[in-house]
Amino acid sequence: MMIGLWVIQLLIAFLIYRDAKEQKMFAPVWTILAIVPVLGYVTDVLYLIIREVRPSRKIENPPASL
Repeated sequence: MMIGLWVIQLLIAFLIYRDAKEQKMFAPVWTILAIVPVLGYVTDVLYLIIREVRPSRKIENPPASL
């Protein structure tokens, strides 16, 4: 069961890495914190909170001015 939980945590850490890299956040730091056994789940929740509060760095097509 512990191996299963660790595999799930590794999958979550991978998803955090991809998203943090896309959001131009410190992806390696978030990934390392997400893998740490004791802090992993707390880091996951903290990342989700910070990601929602922080404005997105993606720039979509701006509307054409007239």
